[in-house]
Amino acid sequence: MGIMPKRLYLLLQLVVSAALIAVLLWRANLGEAVNVARDAEYLYLPLAIPLYLLANLLCAFRWQIELSRMRQPPVMSLFWIYLAGMMVNRLLPMRLGDVLRVQVPARRYGLPRAGLTAVVFVTETLLDGLAFVFLSLTTLAFLGVPQLPLTLVWVLSIVILTALLLATAAARLELTEGWQDRGWFGRLPDLVRRNAAVAVPQFLEGLAVLRDPLLAARCVATTFAAWLLHAGMFYLFGLTFGLDLSLAQAVIVTIVAALVVSVPLAPFNLGTYEVAIAGVLVIMGASNGTAVTYALGSHLMSVVFAVVAGIVAMWAMGLGLRDVFYLGRPGEEESAQPS
Repeated sequence: MGIMPKRLYLLLQLVVSAALIAVLLWRANLGEAVNVARDAEYLYLPLAIPLYLLANLLCAFRWQIELSRMRQPPVMSLFWIYLAGMMVNRLLPMRLGDVLRVQVPARRYGLPRAGLTAVVFVTETLLDGLAFVFLSLTTLAFLGVPQLPLTLVWVLSIVILTALLLATAAARLELTEGWQDRGWFGRLPDLVRRNAAVAVPQFLEGLAVLRDPLLAARCVATTFAAWLLHAGMFYLFGLTFGLDLSLAQAVIVTIVAALVVSVPLAPFNLGTYEVAIAGVLVIMGASNGTAVTYALGSHLMSVVFAVVAGIVAMWAMGLGLRDVFYLGRPGEEESAQPS
């Protein structure tokens, strides 16, 4: 972003999105896609809403477990913050929704930002990655896919497990008094060393769940349950558009959708999401028209779910832009505590 002007960067993203959508529609059977959309069973969509909310409630519960070594805000408050963060992630780039999940608990509950950063950006990413790897290996093997995807997943599993081991080792570090003044740390400016003396222990405390087997097991179980509920939502999207997915296929679609959303290469993930989901469905045997309709419809519905739930959550918590961008000390000028 420092090299490329923001407007040019946004224009480039829009061009990429438009090109991907154009290629997708060019290769699709538009007549079939229109028929699928016209004959869709939209009564299944209301059934997907509780699954979306329950999956995010489990994620909020996992978040509360991860924060247990610092301070535990009420799970419903974390649920509202989580929904607001998911909405922002859907609408804005650079994982700004996760920044909201650091800022709001820091302001309202006095939690250390360094610890929250470790939880949101490290612990949760590793737990989700672990779930993705296990679910991918089991479902791909069950579906009898070619060896190449399995090989790629095994490579990803090695990366995730290595990162998990390194994070666990970091969580077990015991910093002695004055550590920031010794070795190469002592050559850093005083301000950097003073900030590090506070932030580094807080960051390591945010990884505390990784050194507690019982807490880690609870987080892993909650993570798997949440993603299976998300898979149920994508299964219902399939029934809506005449696509009878198996559980294994729904899990694969869920993982692909989550990976695309986590790396926002285009505004609203428009184009990248549709190409990825439609491509996976075609590989699994769906027709082009059905795959395109499912990709467009599931993207629209998931965004609508996230935005509506996020708006309700922001209203319930009384959140505003100041809650995201205020950088004072934790607890300063806190808003009224939610009931």
